[in-house]
This record gives sequence, structure tokens and C-alpha cells, in this order.
Amino acid sequence: MKSTIYLKCPQCREHGLLIERQGKYFCANCMYDYTQLNDDRGKLDEILLENIREGGFGFPFSAALYERVTLVSPQEAMEYVKRLAEDNNIELMPSKGIF
Repeated sequence: MKSTIYLKCPQCREHGLLIERQGKYFCANCMYDYTQLNDDRGKLDEILLENIREGGFGFPFSAALYERVTLVSPQEAMEYVKRLAEDNNIELMPSKGIF
């Protein structure tokens, strides 16, 4: 399965494709290893929040990243990221819509 998940990378600061190699997930631009974030949940939350704040596909892409890094189900990932957004006063569906 080919990835279509684009995230703002915490290392190179560019939006890049999330790619999978040998069970790990990397930024296609600089090869930052996102799987290391499983051991640093505070940093993972920072990255998720930064991407959520960008709007558009930030929420579903953040949930997909969380799912892959933590190995939780898609439902658990969506619930976690939604709760994270709510706890940080980020409106996921602005009154005018995100699309």
C-alpha cells in the first residue's frame, strides 16, 4: 500500500510524504524517523498539534501518524487526536467547514 500522508516534518520543517521502510516511518524529504516518537509522547503530541493546527487534512493525517507510531487501531488514533485537539482548544470543524 502506498502512502498519501503528508506531514510537516519536525526535523526539516517541510511538508513531506510519510514513507514506510522495514516497519518504520520516515519523512521522504530528510528521512526523519517518526517511529522514535513512540518513546517521546510529548514530542509526538507537539508534532500532532502542529499538523492539526494547519487545518485541511491535518487532523486525519495526524491520526494516521499516531496510529502508525503507537500501533493502535484507526478508531483509537482518531479518538486520541480528537481529544488532543479539544484539550488544546483547536476546532476541527470550523463553522465554515475545513474543505
